Amino acid sequence: MISATAVTTVLCSLANAQLQNIATDEKLPKSVKKVAVFIEVGPGEAAAYIPDYARAKKQVSEKLAKANLQVVAGPADAEIVLVVHELNEGATHATICLGDKLDVFKGGKPPSESDTPIWSVNEYCGISWPLNRAMDKLIKALAQK
Repeated sequence: MISATAVTTVLCSLANAQLQNIATDEKLPKSVKKVAVFIEVGPGEAAAYIPDYARAKKQVSEKLAKANLQVVAGPADAEIVLVVHELNEGATHATICLGDKLDVFKGGKPPSESDTPIWSVNEYCGISWPLNRAMDKLIKALAQK
């Protein structure tokens, strides 16, 4: 018999999405070397894994280093700006799991609330860290340019 936890994990892993902006028809830049990163950590819920700034920073830093991308101190020096939103998802459901949304903006200035990301991906639940999966998708998208 399959446990409810196993079924929930599988269903949550299928519930990831990738958002690309067709309104502006902007794409990821072809040759990215410098990246600015901002991490927003949401409130923790009663879950096995809660949003954690140090863990998110470590995961993003490792993925960017592996892809030979340099983290810069500010958006003015960056070709793209990553905004990581780490939160618990499913507070109204039976299972609460960790989720990460990764928004990518053009570099040169800090993103504002009215700016639309040029690329975005959401990852929730699953067996591996959602942020690692989101970063893998970004690195793959950057490599296709």
